[in-house]
Amino acid sequence: MTPATITPELHPVLRAFPGAVLALDRAGMVLESNGYLERALERGVAGQAFSAVLDTASRRKLDAILSREPRAGHDPAATPAWELMLAGRDTLQPRSFYPVWDEGGERLWLVECPRDPRFDALYEELAAVNSEQANTQRQLAKEKARLARALAELERELTENERLSRALQGQNEEMEAQNQELLAMTEELHAGQDQLLGANQQLERRTRELQIALNARNRFYAAMNHELRTPINAVMGYNDLLLAEVYGSLSEQQELAVERSQRAARHLRELVDDVLDLSRLELGKAELATQDVDAAALVDDMLETLRPVAAQAGAEMRRVEGEPVRVVTDPRRLRQIVLNLLSNALKYGEGAPVWARVARGADGGLVLEVTDGGPGIPQEDLGRIFDEFVQLAREDNTEAAGRDGTGLGLSIARRMAHALGGTLEAASTVGVGSTFRLTLPPAPPRGAERPNDHPRP
Repeated sequence: MTPATITPELHPVLRAFPGAVLALDRAGMVLESNGYLERALERGVAGQAFSAVLDTASRRKLDAILSREPRAGHDPAATPAWELMLAGRDTLQPRSFYPVWDEGGERLWLVECPRDPRFDALYEELAAVNSEQANTQRQLAKEKARLARALAELERELTENERLSRALQGQNEEMEAQNQELLAMTEELHAGQDQLLGANQQLERRTRELQIALNARNRFYAAMNHELRTPINAVMGYNDLLLAEVYGSLSEQQELAVERSQRAARHLRELVDDVLDLSRLELGKAELATQDVDAAALVDDMLETLRPVAAQAGAEMRRVEGEPVRVVTDPRRLRQIVLNLLSNALKYGEGAPVWARVARGADGGLVLEVTDGGPGIPQEDLGRIFDEFVQLAREDNTEAAGRDGTGLGLSIARRMAHALGGTLEAASTVGVGSTFRLTLPPAPPRGAERPNDHPRP
């Protein structure tokens, strides 16, 4: 289809028309334009599809115009003006056009018709209303979004509050359980306090009873010291006089009887001395007089003292040679311990050899071991031999069968060792023998020496 042109005689009129005049072909392309619409829309129109500047509704109207059977000319009664909405650069502009077909029906002229001022006022009012409605819709959209966010936040807070409520309920239940447990513990504590009060009262009563018993025992020990030693010494003195034949000669049987009486009196005096020593040790009244002591010389002295006893038992006694050891201790108490250990070794060794060994301890103190080759002591009885008044029977230990003694020697020896700051232990193997081990520090522990004790040269 070849585009038509405006005749020269009409061209000035076309250009001077106070409105938009457009020529479109049957496809809707703009063939001619008087330029009025371009100025109003601020965009080009000629040479383009007219639908490019229309909105959707206006395009449908244009399609309806183009699809009709073309009739030359224009009958306003039969073809009313078409309201089209044209899009400018930044605005939408409503315009009214009369459609006019040329004689051949190949070209459609769109001639803008005059507008009613009332329509313009109404359009402006409608545009203001539409603008206000658009603003309102935008505000409503913003408010809706704000409400949606508020609802979401409220929902989140409700969910969090529900979670906190459940947690708080759980904590309350846990606290209730803890309160119940605390109440039960409080009741148990009250019951325990009542029991403790009763136990304290019972302990106080037993303490008073023990104090009374201790006082009675002390009086008993004092009575033994004053009342028993005097008659025992008298009996021993008269026995010595009889054995010395001060009152005349004795027959062999009389002399034997007096010797037995003297041994019994001596044993009784030893028992009294042991009990008194034990009492002093228990009460912490054992007085110590410390001085520098040659341990090996002290052991040799005790061995010489017991030589007759060893000869009578048929046992050999000797000290194993070693390095000299000197300690600061109470020589009288140390002699008593060594004498007890050597005497026990001879008494329970059944004639087996007895060895004494003196050595220096790791701390520079004394280590003294007394070993016998006797029958030995069962392991289950080693813990009892240091108890007071304990003498193992023959069925328990062959070493103790039929031996004289008070059962206090080892108990007193151990207590004396502790008083000197040392220890006394025993080891034994049945059928091999026993070893008693005494350890003493290089010097007595702090406070062991009495204020009136002074080392002797």
